[in-house]
Order: sequence, then C-alpha cells, then structure tokens
Amino acid sequence: MDTKAINSILHDTLGIKKEIIALKLAKKKPAGIREYGELNNICYMMGEVLEEKKTFYTILKDHVCTLGCAATGLDPALRQMDDTAQKENEEYHVTTVNIFPTEEIQAWAEHEADILFPKFHETYEAVIMGPLGDVPEPDVLLLFGIPEQIHLLTRAYCYAVGTFIKGYAGMGACRMLLPLAFINKEPVFTISDRAWRRALTLAPDELTLATPPDKLFIMLENLDKVR
Repeated sequence: MDTKAINSILHDTLGIKKEIIALKLAKKKPAGIREYGELNNICYMMGEVLEEKKTFYTILKDHVCTLGCAATGLDPALRQMDDTAQKENEEYHVTTVNIFPTEEIQAWAEHEADILFPKFHETYEAVIMGPLGDVPEPDVLLLFGIPEQIHLLTRAYCYAVGTFIKGYAGMGACRMLLPLAFINKEPVFTISDRAWRRALTLAPDELTLATPPDKLFIMLENLDKVR
C-alpha cells in the first residue's frame, strides 16, 4: 500500500485532519536530510512537522526533555545525566512545569513507568521525522484522530489478528507511545498529556495512535469489514 492510498483512506474516507507523522531511528546521522540543530522538546519538534511539514533528523544534543531521549533510544539509560543533573531535572518537573506535586510522587511515577514500558537496549544517534511519504521506510507512524476514528482503526486490527491494543493516560506521552511501537512493534494509543496536547495543537476530542506501518496496513485492509 503506497503513501497516496494510505492518505486517501485516512483523510478522505476516515476524515482524519492532521498530517501523519513518520518516525525512523538511525544508528548514524542520515545523509541528505537536514539536522534540526536547535534545542527543543521532541513533542514540539513533532508540532513543527504538523504545522510546517518539515522533515529533519534530531540528535541527543537537540533535546531539553529527558523523556524524549529515553523514549527514542537517543539515550536509553540517561547516561548523559549525572546525579546533580538528574536532581535538577526532577526539581524542574516539579517546581517549574508542575508535572507532579512532589519529587517523591515523580519518583514513584518513574518506578511505575519502568514496569509498564519497554526499554531500549541499544543507542541510536538520530531520530528522523517528517510527514508520511517524506521519511524513507519509517519505523513508526503517529496518527491523530477523534475516538471514533481511532476506534475503527484499532477495531479493524483486533478483528483481523485477534489481539488487544493498549491505551495509556498519565505523564509523558512520548514514553507511553514510542517504546511500545518501536521496540515491541505494537500499536498503542494515548489520550496524551498536557505538553503533548499543546505541542501538537490537539483538539479536545483528539487522541494519538502510534503504530508500525505494517500494523497500519492491516487496519486499513480490514476497515470496511468493521464499519
């Protein structure tokens, strides 16, 4: 199934409004694609893909949020952070951006995340991102739609393969989505968090679905059978 057919079904048939974001992990900086080259959060980088249809690659030094680094394999064990930097990061999330009310609760959330989400065991130098069709052989696609649209896609997949798809709510949409899609190669959805919703300008009724391309093909091939 080519990009034109995918976009036709998603946008024209299902009525999904936003661009489909394609992501690919790279062991080395890719040739022929520009580097992002600025400091930002990964969700706001993705927002630029949606708003401006940019295609670029991003490396570890471009990132100001540790979650995006761990969720994409740029720094799986957060090795770039010593104890002092880790402490500053925790204080920032509590006192500045109010992700959690106390550092103790944040620590518990990290413990829960360690249990729920898979971890990268290898390090990648770059993450390539851009609109579907502009990233060669993507590993993961991000779709944004209302519950009925996401329902139809996930139902079509479950109908065809007889399995279930996980969904998450909480803090850190990137870590709730990307490791499961990249590492376990599973579709997964989230209602997302505050930063994700702002960065990607999600409407109040929009969800995010992350899926490997081959799983999306299954969804689209079976869509007519579950409507």
